[in-house]
Amino acid sequence: MRIIVLSYYNPWISGGGHRPICFLEQDLKKGHEVVFIFESNSELETISNFEMYSHPNLKLIRRNKENGSFTPVNTQGEEIISEDYLLNCWKPDYVRSHNPVDSYIEFLKKCQAQNIPHLYDQMDYWDGFPVQPWGEYTENEYITYSNERITISNWLVEKNKCKTNALFHMIPNAIKDSFANALSIQYTDVLNRQLYSRKRIVYSGAIWPEWFDWDIMTYLIEQRPEYDFIMIGAYEPSSDEDDGRNVKEIVNGLKKHNNTKFMGQISHEELIPYLKSCNVAIIPFVVNNVTEACSPLKCFEYLGASMPVVTTYLPEISDYPSVYSAKDKIEFLDLIDSLVESAMSQEQYQQIKDFISENTWKSRSDELEKIALEMIQR
Repeated sequence: MRIIVLSYYNPWISGGGHRPICFLEQDLKKGHEVVFIFESNSELETISNFEMYSHPNLKLIRRNKENGSFTPVNTQGEEIISEDYLLNCWKPDYVRSHNPVDSYIEFLKKCQAQNIPHLYDQMDYWDGFPVQPWGEYTENEYITYSNERITISNWLVEKNKCKTNALFHMIPNAIKDSFANALSIQYTDVLNRQLYSRKRIVYSGAIWPEWFDWDIMTYLIEQRPEYDFIMIGAYEPSSDEDDGRNVKEIVNGLKKHNNTKFMGQISHEELIPYLKSCNVAIIPFVVNNVTEACSPLKCFEYLGASMPVVTTYLPEISDYPSVYSAKDKIEFLDLIDSLVESAMSQEQYQQIKDFISENTWKSRSDELEKIALEMIQR
C-alpha cells in the first residue's frame, strides 16, 4: 500500500507528539511505502541520526507553507517533486493526517477531487492549545474533507458528536513492542525496589506545557526531602509552541532542592534504566479539557516498567491497572507514600503485564489499517 502522511512536525519531534512515528514504524514494517510530509523546521538537525531516516520505503518531504513547494529531506524523497507528481504519478492509496494544518487544506481538496480517501487522526483536543502554529479553527475542514476519522479518547468521541456530529473511531495511544520488551523486568526485580534506602519518583515527558501542574510538583518536592524526584524531559518549549511562560525559572528554583534532578530531554534508549529502577511514576497534570481528552503515552511506558502510577484525574487512564487518581496535591502525596511503602503483589504485576501485551502499537496499527482498507474499498 502507498500512504501519504501529513503532519506539522517531522516524525522524530520530541515531547508528546510521538503518535505519527509509532504508526509510521508499523506501516514500514508491513512493507507499505510512505511519503511523510511536514512543515516545521524544529529539530531538523537531528533527524538524520535515526535509523528509519534511511528506510528505502520512506520518503521525507518538507513542504513550504507559503508556496506549497517540496524539499526532499532524505535521498528517497528526491523522487517526489510536487503535489501533482505525488497524486498523479506516485498515486497513493490513501492520505492520513495527524494535525489540522491549515496550509494542507487545498491539498486535501485535490485528493477529494481525485477520489483519494483521507483518514484524519485526531491526536489531541486542539481547541484547548494556547499556541497552534499549524493554524487555528481548521479542524472542522479536516473533518469535512475526511472519509474516516479516528481519535485518542472516549472523551473526544463524545465531544466530536456534539461539535460536528461526525463519527470517530477511538484508537488510544500505546507502547512499542520493542520498548515494552526492553522495559520488562521480573517480579523479583519489582520487589527489590522496596530495598532502596531512598525511594525514587519519576516523571518523563515534556515539562513546559501549561497543563503541567507546578503547584503539585513543588508540594511533592518540598514535603518529601527523603524521596528522590527524577524529572526527565524538555522544560523549554519549541519555538513553534512557546506561549511566553518562563518555565526555566521555575525549574531553576526547584533545582536548589537536593532531592530533585532535572535531566532535560534524553533518548528513549537512555530512558529505559530510569524507568526500570524507580518506585513510582507520576503524571501531575492540571485537569482541563486538553488533559481530560488525552491518552498519555507515558502511562503505557510507566506500566511497561511494572511501576505504579499516581496521576491527577484523567478519565482515559483511570481504570488502567495500578493507576491511582488523586483529587488534590495532598491525596497525590498520600498515594505516593502508600505505594513506596507497600510491595506490588504478583497479581498486580501480572495484570500490568497482560495490559501491556494487549496495548501495543502493532495492535493499534492493525485497527487503523482495518479502517483504512474498508475506507479504500468504499
